[in-house]
Amino acid sequence: MPTIETLSEQPEPVGPSTLGCEVFARFEREPDTLVIPVVENDRPLGLVERTTFIQKIAGRFGHALYDLRPITFAMDPEPAVVEGDAEIDAFSEILLRGGPAALLRGFIVTKNGRYHGVGTAATLLRSATDRQRRHEAELANQAAALNDTRAQALIAARAKSQFLAIMSHELRTPMNGVLAVAELLRRQPLSTTAQAHVQTIVESSENLLRILQDAVDLAKAEAGELELTPVATPLRAVMDDVQSLWEPRASQDGVTLLVGYEGDTELAAVIDGVRLKQVFNNLIGNALKFARNGVVEAGLKAWVEGDQVWMEARVRDDGPGVDADRVDSIFEPFVHGSGPDGAGLGLSICRQVIERMGGRIWAENNKGRGATFAFDIIARRAAVAAEPASNVSSLPELELQSAPHVLIVDDNATNRVVAQALCEMFGCSSELAEDGLEAVQAVQEGRYDLILMDIKMPRMDGVQATQAIRALGGEVGRTPIVALTANADPEDAKHYLSVGMAAVVEKPIKPERLRMAMNAALVENKGEDETQTSAPAPRRARR
Repeated sequence: MPTIETLSEQPEPVGPSTLGCEVFARFEREPDTLVIPVVENDRPLGLVERTTFIQKIAGRFGHALYDLRPITFAMDPEPAVVEGDAEIDAFSEILLRGGPAALLRGFIVTKNGRYHGVGTAATLLRSATDRQRRHEAELANQAAALNDTRAQALIAARAKSQFLAIMSHELRTPMNGVLAVAELLRRQPLSTTAQAHVQTIVESSENLLRILQDAVDLAKAEAGELELTPVATPLRAVMDDVQSLWEPRASQDGVTLLVGYEGDTELAAVIDGVRLKQVFNNLIGNALKFARNGVVEAGLKAWVEGDQVWMEARVRDDGPGVDADRVDSIFEPFVHGSGPDGAGLGLSICRQVIERMGGRIWAENNKGRGATFAFDIIARRAAVAAEPASNVSSLPELELQSAPHVLIVDDNATNRVVAQALCEMFGCSSELAEDGLEAVQAVQEGRYDLILMDIKMPRMDGVQATQAIRALGGEVGRTPIVALTANADPEDAKHYLSVGMAAVVEKPIKPERLRMAMNAALVENKGEDETQTSAPAPRRARR
C-alpha cells in the first residue's frame, strides 16, 4: 500500500524567527507554493497556509501586526502531522472526515519525528489519480482474460469521475465564501496595498477552482462523458472574449499580450465555443507563466472551403521553451514544462477537447526563444452567427431600481451571509431560510419579489422546493426563482429551468452575473404579471 512519504513535497522550511514580511515576499515570488513549513532543528513547529496568511495580512492593520513579527504569530501551530510510513488511504479518510477546510490547510510529513516534507489537497489528488490509473490498468488486464476490458475500464473511470465531481462540489462551497467576501472587499475604499492583497486572494482561489474543474473535465474525458455542445459560434467574438479576459492579467504580469484574428469577421462555425475558449484560456494562462515581462501572441486564422471552416490556432511565448525530452509528452496529465505549470492538467484537457472536436494539437520550440502551442480543427460552417446561449450573459445591464424584497434559501451560513451582502449592494431587502421546507412556509406567510434558491439542502432540496412553490398557484406560485449552485453543468441547468426556475448562477457567485440574473427574472415575471392582469384581478403590493 502506498505511503504518504511517496507523495510529499519538500519546500524549503523557514525558522520560527523568520519575519512575516519575508514569508509574504516568498509567497509573492512563488505563486504555486501553497504551504510553507516552520521548522527548528528538524522538528516541525507549524505551517503557514497561503490563503489564510494572505487574509491575515490583508486584514485591518495586517502589515503592522505581522510584517516585523516572527512567523510564529501567524502560523498554524497545530497542523495535521503524519509519519511518512502512514498509508495514504487511511490518512485521506481522516482528512475527508475533517471536511473541505482540512483539505485546504495542508499537512506536515515527518520521518522518525523529523521534518520530511509537506502535502496538500493537490498532492493527494495527484496520488489518487495516479493510483486510479494503475488500478484501471489492472482492471483492464483482468478484463482482457474475461473478454470484457472496455466495460471494466469504463466502470472504473466513471467511478473516478463521480468522485471528483462530488469533491469539486464540496470544495466550491467554502470557496464561494472566500471569493464573494473578497469581491465585496475589492469594492471598498481600500489602500492600493490592501487592494493588491485582495486581488491575490481572488487569483489564488480562482486558480484552485480551475484546477478542480480541469480534474473533473479530465475524469469525464477518460470516462467518455466529456460533453461538447456545437452551436453556431462567431469566431471573431471568441477571440474578442479571450482578449478581454486576459489583457488585465497580462498587464499585471508585465506581459505584452497580442490577440489576433485573421479571416472573415462575420464567419461563424458550428462548434462548442465555450470549450474552444477553454483551450485558448489554458494555453494563454500557461504561456503567461513563462513569459514574465515578455510577449505572448495568440492568434486564430479561419477560412472557408466548401461548407467547412478550417481553423489554425497558435499561442506563442518568448519564455525558456519546452524541455526537448518533454515536447512529445507535455499533453499527458501531470506533466509539466520547464517551469511551474499548476497541477499539470490544463494541457491534457486541451488535448482531450481538441481531439473530441476531430482536430490535433501539438507543441514546438521556437527558433531562438520560447515555444508555440498549436491546434488545427475543421468544423461545419454556420449560415448565421448565433447569439450567446446563456440566459444571463446576453441580458442588458439594468440596475435593480425596483428594490425587490428577496428570500435567500441556503443551508450554509456563509453562503447566506454572502448572498445577503450582495442583495444589500444591489439595494434589495432580504429574509433568510435554511432549507426548502422553510422556503415553502415563508412564501405562504410573506410576500417576496424574488427567491435565491440553493440546490442541495437537507429535508427538502431546491428543486423540490421550486416544484412545491409552483404548485401553490396564483401570484405566489409565480414568484421568480434563481438557482445558486455549484452544480451548474449544462444538463443540470436545463433541469433547473425545466422545473420552473428563471435563471441559474454558478457558485462561486460573481456579483455582476447574479445582478443580471435577478434582473432577467424580475423582467420576465413582470411581463407574466401584466399578461395575468389583462383581465381584472387583485394584485399584491410589491415591497
